[in-house]
Amino acid sequence: MSTGNATFSGSIAVPTAREKAYLLRACLIWGLAALFYFYDNLLQVSPSAMKPELSLAFARQAEQFGSLSAYCLYAYGLMQIPAGLLMDRFGPRRILTLACAFCSIGSLIFGIATTLVEAKIGRVMIGIGASFAFVGCLKIIGQWFPAKRFALVAGLTVTIGFLGAAFGLSMVTGVVETFGWRHSMLYGGVFGLVLSIFLWSIIRDKSTLEEDDFNSDLLTKSSQTAHKIFQGLLEVVKHKQTWIAALYAGLMFVPTLAFGGLWGVPFLVEAHGFDRASAGLCISLIYVGWMCGCPIWGFISDYIQRRNLPMLIATIITLLNCIAVIYLDHLPIQILGTLLFTLGFFSSGFLLAFAVIQESNRRETAGTAIGFTNALNTLWGALAQPVIGKILDLNSVVVIHQETGERIFNLAQYQEALLFLPIALALSLGLLCFLKETNCRPISN
Repeated sequence: MSTGNATFSGSIAVPTAREKAYLLRACLIWGLAALFYFYDNLLQVSPSAMKPELSLAFARQAEQFGSLSAYCLYAYGLMQIPAGLLMDRFGPRRILTLACAFCSIGSLIFGIATTLVEAKIGRVMIGIGASFAFVGCLKIIGQWFPAKRFALVAGLTVTIGFLGAAFGLSMVTGVVETFGWRHSMLYGGVFGLVLSIFLWSIIRDKSTLEEDDFNSDLLTKSSQTAHKIFQGLLEVVKHKQTWIAALYAGLMFVPTLAFGGLWGVPFLVEAHGFDRASAGLCISLIYVGWMCGCPIWGFISDYIQRRNLPMLIATIITLLNCIAVIYLDHLPIQILGTLLFTLGFFSSGFLLAFAVIQESNRRETAGTAIGFTNALNTLWGALAQPVIGKILDLNSVVVIHQETGERIFNLAQYQEALLFLPIALALSLGLLCFLKETNCRPISN
């Protein structure tokens, strides 16, 4: 099969019919997994578009609202290491199917919840299911695509996933106003159940297919023992570069999760006087920026064979954008929209940290290492959401909305609370100084 492998890797210009069929099947499997990632992102950001309704139903204080949203992220973050272990052990097909079912059931529970505890249970289930989506996509990429395409396809994955977040911010408000927030969540749950059936029907783990002679070096051995799995976890945790890359990625992701995913819409509505639909559309530009930036950063990094330089540029400009969005007053909407788009575009450069993780760890432990990184990513965002809410609650001057009972905060109060974001970005910039350049090649530990 030397000729076939050479053709697929690009040394011969025209691929064979078998290789075309293989690539089509690989793209179909990856695309369906990416659709699940789209779905879980939509569910994660949906509370941002429902703040008045959720404040009236469950969470009258800002910290409670932040905590309700963050419960999804707590579960998501804590499940990342088990998600990587389970993905390495059982493969994407079974795990992604069950994960999508968990998301859909969580959405149904959230839609019928009558107490804050019940709503948090629904959010926890959504978080548990969603925790497998991105890890599963990266695992499929590692199994089905050439190693030199990992960063590019991973970038396309995040583009699709964040399209779900952008849709959740820009369109869910209209859906909620038309059908109510409860019915919106119930419809989301039904969609997830249908999607889980498609995941089981179409996705196949690479090791079960006849095409194993392609990229056979990327296969994960399904016969790993529990002892070997936890040995792999210990290996990942002991690796200094994994910690540095994971902490960098987590801090760099804070503005997206805390501002884009929750507080951005209330910030524009309460501090700048936007209506909810316009605010949702503006904040969705962060995710549009992500969608455009992810494949571009992956392509640039792969092309120049460098990881650290693109991440450095991305982090510096993200920090400057974040400061401008929070602290510049009375910006024309065109300039504000441009800043929000570029905030997302340059934030997406941190995705290269996942390529660094992939290249800094053995293939057998890649899923575990990615899960570990995603855990730190999400837990930083989960911490930031209620902390920002708590800082807002501590302000002595509070206005209560007459209809919804929610607390309304002014620009100065938001600016004080959102200082958390540029601090996180400054710390991530410092961590880059200690990250070893991989030059887009696997390196020894």
